[in-house]
Amino acid sequence: MKKLTMASRLKKSVSAAIVLMMLTPFSAFAADANATSSSADQVKEILDMLQQNHVSAPSADNLSTAAIKGMVDSLKDPYTVYFTKNEWQQFTDSLEQNYVGIGVRVGEDKDGILIVQVFGGSSAEAAGIKRGDIITKVEGAATAGKKLDDVISTILGTAGTEVNLTIKRGDSSFDVKTTRKQVQIPVVTSHMFANGVGYINVSSFSAEADELFASNLDTLKQQGLKTLLIDLRNNPGGLLDSALNISKLFIKEGVLIHTKDRDNVDDPVLIQGGATQPFPVVMLVDEYSASASEVLTGALQDYNHVKVVGTKTFGKGSVQSVYPLANGGALKVTIEEYLTPNMRKVNKVGLTPDIESQGEVPQLITALRTAGLTSFTLEQNRRNTSLNSYELNDSFNIVSQNGRTYIPSRVLAALVGADVSWNEADKSVVVAAGDISAAFSTAESGDSLNQEGTSFIDVSKFADTFKQLKWSQDGGVLKLSVQ
Repeated sequence: MKKLTMASRLKKSVSAAIVLMMLTPFSAFAADANATSSSADQVKEILDMLQQNHVSAPSADNLSTAAIKGMVDSLKDPYTVYFTKNEWQQFTDSLEQNYVGIGVRVGEDKDGILIVQVFGGSSAEAAGIKRGDIITKVEGAATAGKKLDDVISTILGTAGTEVNLTIKRGDSSFDVKTTRKQVQIPVVTSHMFANGVGYINVSSFSAEADELFASNLDTLKQQGLKTLLIDLRNNPGGLLDSALNISKLFIKEGVLIHTKDRDNVDDPVLIQGGATQPFPVVMLVDEYSASASEVLTGALQDYNHVKVVGTKTFGKGSVQSVYPLANGGALKVTIEEYLTPNMRKVNKVGLTPDIESQGEVPQLITALRTAGLTSFTLEQNRRNTSLNSYELNDSFNIVSQNGRTYIPSRVLAALVGADVSWNEADKSVVVAAGDISAAFSTAESGDSLNQEGTSFIDVSKFADTFKQLKWSQDGGVLKLSVQ
């Protein structure tokens, strides 16, 4: 399932949205007019000539924008960016996760576009659209077989305009007319699992992320929090202040990051007036955790306040300052590289987790087990996936072949707390947990198979060896449990 937010492709996207920003007042961007007057005059001369003489009759605005972007592009720095007024508004909206849409998170399905999540207060909710519904038509055009991004673009539009959808729910279909409007997607969500294991997901370090994090943390404490899991997967970053304020909830005093400017001067960002927490913290990251996500992870890791689970992070270790421009646009400029409190390099390197785990569902299970959860019930049907009754936006493939059911080896291994590896000599998947080790061959027995780089194991054969796993498949619902 492709996890995308309607009106957004921030998640699983390494783009200009990956930023660690400090906002700078307009006055700080004043240039030395005398030093640049000669160059500026030459640029203006060429712009005037092109505007007055080129056969295409280019506008002054278009030429100026192209000239500015050409200068920025010459730096070959993907994080130094010029924004026009409209582009800056779109960028800030994406950072704050404000979008014009119908208010759903969607995924792919063979019959069309699957509704993975409906946001509260959205026009989709008002129209009666539910999780698990499938959009089969947009404005009368079938969605099956179309690229997800292409369908999303047809649903998006101007606030106040209407979009006509055909919805499939079970065996019935019906038409829905809903109005596009501004949608505020929550950047911080939380959930309490059993055994006092609390979960907080931060999808962006927006201006309000720190306050929302603190509020969600207080709620979990009131529910008997004993261990906290912070999920920063697919979080491309955001504002430095938000990361700093969240770090203050766990670190009393210290350095958040060391910085290195163009003159190699270190001006560290300090944590002051912070606090500590009486419970262990586990952090979940992946290759799309970048910038401010890496700042917070690196600090908590260096101060030994967290156990990090997942994959190596993106490696965006630079700081940008945003300079507002008189035309309503903005210039985002890389001003520093940063290092963790222990002077670890992040830029183009990333941060290494303490516990390696691949795959979205296995990562969550592994992180929850690290946090102290011991019982798991994973259910999946064609449209929904839940873990201990908590609905996930992620899913995993199930392969049915020759009367056998195959589950990704990493999902099964995570459920029983096992390690998984590939034995090239025997062409088998090896799963080991404690004193138990088993090899599932892809050869004649067919106990495992490989599809597009993913290994799958016959769940029945797996359960014969790892007896703590119970499984059933009834009415299209697969249930895997470990008690």
